[in-house]
Amino acid sequence: MMASIDLGGNERLEFEPARNVLRLMPAIGGAQIELRLRAGRAGEPRSASRFAVSAALNISRSQQDQRMLCQLEAEQLIAPTVRQTEFHLVGFVSDDQLRAAEELRRGAELWFTLALRVRTVDGELPTLVAYSGHLTFPVEAGEWSSQLERVDAGSFFEVLVPMPEAADHAAAVRRLQEARRLLRDNQLDASLGEARKALEPVLEAVRAQGLAKGASEKRARERTLNERFAVLVEDVFSLLSGAAHDDEITKDFQFTRAEALALLATTAGLVNRLAKQQI
Repeated sequence: MMASIDLGGNERLEFEPARNVLRLMPAIGGAQIELRLRAGRAGEPRSASRFAVSAALNISRSQQDQRMLCQLEAEQLIAPTVRQTEFHLVGFVSDDQLRAAEELRRGAELWFTLALRVRTVDGELPTLVAYSGHLTFPVEAGEWSSQLERVDAGSFFEVLVPMPEAADHAAAVRRLQEARRLLRDNQLDASLGEARKALEPVLEAVRAQGLAKGASEKRARERTLNERFAVLVEDVFSLLSGAAHDDEITKDFQFTRAEALALLATTAGLVNRLAKQQI
């Protein structure tokens, strides 16, 4: 996990990730991404040159099938010495890019590969010289998840379903946020269990009005809009219960990530619908 860039004349620049390498900060439409690196100079330095550093950041799940994420630039020129110093590469990633990265990760660690480009002015007649190298390192699942939480919009669910802000629905929103966190860590059954708890007030509202019972006595095409939503609520709750229970029927249920994501998104939409009193 070190990049060594040959400057010629038995001189090298060496780069490696610093501790807590990744930081994400909220920005409009996405996040500012900051990578903390250490740089040092090895060999026989000819002069105290300063360097401009930039990089293309590629990500992958297992060091294969890399995908371009963004461009990064150092905040200022660096002047490495034999003793390593820390500097930051900064860029921007959109909300869509973060969601795509999260889907690529699927609960595992991410591998970052930096295609480094280093430029300096060198020689008796100052000339711009460029060098390149690659630095690859993993970002643990926990570190990525904690940084993603920092830039989460909070009032939107993962597929941009707006969440109610009223105190009456605060518990359901917290359940959904926990369900999302568990899904990020690939704990599918636990995630669906939290979603089931979030759906309970919606189910109670439907049953209090007897909508599902009335709908069950009609053919599907004869049901009103509210009755059709009531049936949906009952069916989603039944599916979510399959992850929480372990009876003769449900003991062999194994939900895929795609199924879990669909159920969480549907639950979020139903909670939002209840909050807007559309039932």
